[in-house]
Amino acid sequence: MSAAAKSEVQGQHHVETALDVPINPGSVSFQEEQDVQYKLGWRSALAITALALANCCAALTNTSNTTIRFQVASVGGANLASWIGNASFLLTLCFGPVFGFLGDRLGKKWFMVGGAAVGVVGACIAGTAHTAQRIVAGQVLSGVANAGCIVSVAASQEITPNKVRPWVMGYTQTLASSAALLGTYCAGAFVKYHTWRWSYYLNAFAYFIAGTSVALTYFPPPPTLRRQETLGNIFSGLDYIGIFLLSGSLASLVIGLTWGGTTYAWSSGQVVAATLVVGCLGLVGLAVFEMFVKTDGLLDHRLFANRNFPILLFVCTIDGMLLLGVNVLYAQEIASLFTTDAVRIAVILSPYLITSLFGCLPAGYLMARTKSYRTMLVAALIWCSLFTGLMALVTPNRLRWTYAFSTLFGIGTAVTTVIPVVALALSVPSFLLGTAGTLRISCRALGDIVGITIFTAIHSNKYAIGVRRKALLAKVLGALANPAVAPPVALEQIRPALSKATVGAVLEAVSHAQTEAWKWVWVAVSCLVAVNAVVACFANPVKERMNHHVESALEHSETRMSQMAVKKTAS
Repeated sequence: MSAAAKSEVQGQHHVETALDVPINPGSVSFQEEQDVQYKLGWRSALAITALALANCCAALTNTSNTTIRFQVASVGGANLASWIGNASFLLTLCFGPVFGFLGDRLGKKWFMVGGAAVGVVGACIAGTAHTAQRIVAGQVLSGVANAGCIVSVAASQEITPNKVRPWVMGYTQTLASSAALLGTYCAGAFVKYHTWRWSYYLNAFAYFIAGTSVALTYFPPPPTLRRQETLGNIFSGLDYIGIFLLSGSLASLVIGLTWGGTTYAWSSGQVVAATLVVGCLGLVGLAVFEMFVKTDGLLDHRLFANRNFPILLFVCTIDGMLLLGVNVLYAQEIASLFTTDAVRIAVILSPYLITSLFGCLPAGYLMARTKSYRTMLVAALIWCSLFTGLMALVTPNRLRWTYAFSTLFGIGTAVTTVIPVVALALSVPSFLLGTAGTLRISCRALGDIVGITIFTAIHSNKYAIGVRRKALLAKVLGALANPAVAPPVALEQIRPALSKATVGAVLEAVSHAQTEAWKWVWVAVSCLVAVNAVVACFANPVKERMNHHVESALEHSETRMSQMAVKKTAS
């Protein structure tokens, strides 16, 4: 048999076995072609680095949110402050699964390159903005860009053999954590020494470098589903209803969670009926539609071939509440208890960010070496629960405790950032990595928004209770909060009560109320992470999947030839 004929036969075998997974949640085995001779080379190394840079864009974009209060102080529009951060999350959350679903069928490259191009435009719009509305508009484009860039996580997993995926994910997350650390320091320095606008310009530069790198280094074979179907069949079979229900439902939930308690009261019709109820009903409708009508849609039944997929989605959702939510709220706690200096805030955040960074590679190494993850994941979650709980002991006089506890729970978050991602990728068919991976990221983003909402509500409630317990503090804050009276007039009205001694008492009371409020936030975080540890105990092992299979070969080899030579079987 000729080499070309042999390659074609091998390619046909690859498609048949890769797609031989029944659309039946009861099926637990994935038959995938393996090539023990396939070796990673410089092409893969360059592509993996380029894809990691694309993933860095989302991490770097989030660091601009640490300067939101300086942005609204500069351009006004404080009522839109929450949307400066949430606009990006909303678009990423809604479009991420759509781009992942389409990427599995059409190819992932141009979603990433196109996303990066949109990101350059969005970052420049936000950086040159003179109104809060324009910043939000730029963040909307950045959210679409991040939805494309996060497809890179699945792409990097596809181009490496299954057994090497933990290493690759550790490397990818190390670069992303480095970007987060760099962005946090740069954002603080820009605010202090120049302008917050340069934080967005840095984002634009990162998008440009990432998009160019992916365009020049990433040349994969057509995805398995694309090789099996014609474009006409792919577009006619797309899950349009599922895309609409998922995007609309998630958008409604995020809008409701953003409005609630700020723009509108939680009990208002705008929040309860118009957004939260509609969003929840939409998700229920999506579940019913995907369960009984569209078996190969956004919630492809083959993703549920074992229980790992829903379990690890839950784990990633709570991890989003821990990792992303705590990133935002921890910075706020530092500002309220220790310092308002932007650079000093970044310094206090550093121990947590640094241990999160340097823990990613060891976590990937241990999983690759042991081919085991469940014990390590559960132990890391228990570790995080312990030290986030100890953060409740932090007071303005215990800065060293803050450094110690945040350093230690940062070690745990390094594990929870890497391990669930790889375990989930090894628990689903490789030709659905884009769909599975972007659903995971949307769950993390939703966890972030829900977490911030819950933790902010806890803080506000406990702070209000602490204020009411201090009669003088309540009187001062009540006067200043009166919209009918200007602050100078309000202060003049309560001047008789404000001796030098009482001013100190007021400041001490504010500090005490803030400390108590943040304590209960950390208690809530600790309890949620503990629940996550219990859920993770029920995950299945993935040792059998850590084999030589490579879904999308970049290196010149028989595997790549077979993947490139497959004939479409559909007319």
